[in-house]
Amino acid sequence: MHTWDLARATGQDEHLDPAKCAQLLDGMLPLDDVLRASGQYQPRVEVPESADVPSRLLAFIGRKP
Repeated sequence: MHTWDLARATGQDEHLDPAKCAQLLDGMLPLDDVLRASGQYQPRVEVPESADVPSRLLAFIGRKP
């Protein structure tokens, strides 16, 4: 996710590998309450059901894709 943050901030390619994003999202979804309680993640951002996996992962951690 920091790769995406840095790429976006510096105007570079912010493409994320969909397979890796799917793996991360699948592992993080069951830990939603723990992750939010840690204070390290912002509230989820709403995205359409049709959003691609990288966008859903970014939205899950509080980024606006």
